Parts: sequence; structure tokens; C-alpha cells
Amino acid sequence: MKVKKILALMIMIALLASVSNAWRITSELKKEIAVKKAAVRKAPKDPHAHFDLAITYAYTNNIQDGWAELKKVNDLNPEFRTEALNLYIKKVTADPDDWRLRFRLAFAYYFNDKKKDAIRELQNVLLLDPYNVWAYGYIALIYGEMGDVDNAMVNVKKGLKIDSNVAALHLLLSEGYYKKGDSWKGFLERMEALRLRALGF
Repeated sequence: MKVKKILALMIMIALLASVSNAWRITSELKKEIAVKKAAVRKAPKDPHAHFDLAITYAYTNNIQDGWAELKKVNDLNPEFRTEALNLYIKKVTADPDDWRLRFRLAFAYYFNDKKKDAIRELQNVLLLDPYNVWAYGYIALIYGEMGDVDNAMVNVKKGLKIDSNVAALHLLLSEGYYKKGDSWKGFLERMEALRLRALGF
């Protein structure tokens, strides 16, 4: 009987698709990925090229590919995190209105264990690009790592208000509900994340 109820619930979730348009990669972002991949092919031992590609992946729904690139960065230069921080502080200072540079700076702060600074930079991304669901997602992720589940959930919900069809955000929200002891909502959010992931979101 329980199996039938769960199956019925999964079918209901699948049918109740949100009215929001699922986040889609734009042609501009596709071109950006192509340029960054070409840079890596040209200089496969350059940690800067791999880091640049990794962060591009981070805001284009290619999260697993991004982590793979970050592992390569660490393999090539375990001390790169310090170089990246210095580099992107200079770049953001020179061009403070470029949200992509601020995204990179946020990750550089994060990998230097400066999580509050990383959150601040991601908030700066949102000042420049208020509909950036990925900035909300990474803010939520960092708050969650810091043990601030309430702020994590507030930020992931802000991202979902922009686009409710981003699987990664539903997975983050699921984790938040589980940490708050609400396993039912956690289960529902996890099922939604799986449904959207199966659809490529």
C-alpha cells in the first residue's frame, strides 16, 4: 500500500509542473563555455584556464563539470587558491560592474575559507544581476555549510521565486528541510529535484 501511495505521489509531482520557465542556458553562455574550453585546450596545464572554465560551469548548470575542473586546478597547483584571490581582487577592483568577475572572486574567497566574503561577493553579483538564480544557490550552500540553515533556506527560496524549475535549488531546499527535521517536505523537494534533473534542468 505504501508503494502505491509513493508512486501516486511521484506521478502527481510530475504532473504539477511549475508555470515558471525552466532556467535555460543562453546562446551567450554557450559561447562563453566554448571560449573557456578552447582556452583549456590551448593551455591544458594552466590552472587559471581551468579555474575560469570551472566557474563558468558553476553558473551555467554544469556543476559536476565545474567540480571536475576545480580538482584539476588543485592537481596542477595546490597553492592556486591564494593566487586566484589576489588576481580576482585586482580584476574586480579594475572592473567592479562585471558580475562574472565577482562570481570568480566569490569562489576564490570560498576556497580561501573566507565564507562571509564569498557571500558578500555573491550578494554583489545579485546587485548587478538580480535574477541570477545561481548566486542565490551558492549563497544558500555556503550558509548551509556555516550551519545557518534558516538563511540558507531564505536564499534558496528567493532563487526558486525567480525560477522554480532549477533542480539544484530544490535539492538544496530538500537538505534544508531535512536539517530542520521536516522529512516530508525534504522528501517532496528531493523528488522535485529528481524530476527536474531527469528533464535536464
